[in-house]
Amino acid sequence: MRPFVTRRLGVLAAAMVMLAGCADDAPAAVSTSNVVDESVPTAGAAQRMIFTAADGTEIQYVLFVPQGWQPGGRVLFAFPPGGQDIDLAARLVDERYHDEALERGYVVVSPAAPSTGLFYDEDSAALVPELLDAIEASYPPDGGKFDLIGVSNGGLSAFRAAIDHPERFHSLVVFPGYSPEGGNDPRLSVLTDLGIAMFVGGEDTGWRSASETTEATLKDLGITVELHVVAGEGHIIEGLTGAELFDAIERVRR
Repeated sequence: MRPFVTRRLGVLAAAMVMLAGCADDAPAAVSTSNVVDESVPTAGAAQRMIFTAADGTEIQYVLFVPQGWQPGGRVLFAFPPGGQDIDLAARLVDERYHDEALERGYVVVSPAAPSTGLFYDEDSAALVPELLDAIEASYPPDGGKFDLIGVSNGGLSAFRAAIDHPERFHSLVVFPGYSPEGGNDPRLSVLTDLGIAMFVGGEDTGWRSASETTEATLKDLGITVELHVVAGEGHIIEGLTGAELFDAIERVRR
């Protein structure tokens, strides 16, 4: 696995916490006035960070910054699956996003769920804009917008973030995911200006049904969406590569 470093990012001032080492589920990157140590991160390495919201809630996240990234480049905000813990976030960055992000020049940010719950829950969802603001201050994204991706519970979280803050994102890619309110959620109408791509396993019956309902709802609302049903795959789409995910981002982003 790739080495990781942990640093602490705060809303006001912050003390730095640095850990070095390797872990089976590890990896994760930032240069900002809110970080005590403003040294340039190791090229191609990922770092574990801690952001402190205005109410004191801490959010751990994985941050990867490719060598040579410049302000105005592309920044991918990636919600992890399951319980959305930091090890899952780090593992997904390492296994699905790292190589393509390095090749294509994307910063990747993958937050772990705070103590307030998963990111599709109201209290945690309310913290997302603060984290986006902090990342944007250090890594201004192309056009002032992020690309957005999520898998499983992360896909639900990605839809929640996109619905709550559609003006913050160029694209929405899930593998799988749909609105946590259900595939027929009328609030999907706010996604008019996002490019949307969805992947779901052909054998993932419940999620496939919800994804197909979401596709139909979006199309009824006049919103362009791609739905890819991956034959023979279950909930975890093993055959879906990082290249295919980034191709989808770049195909649909606006």
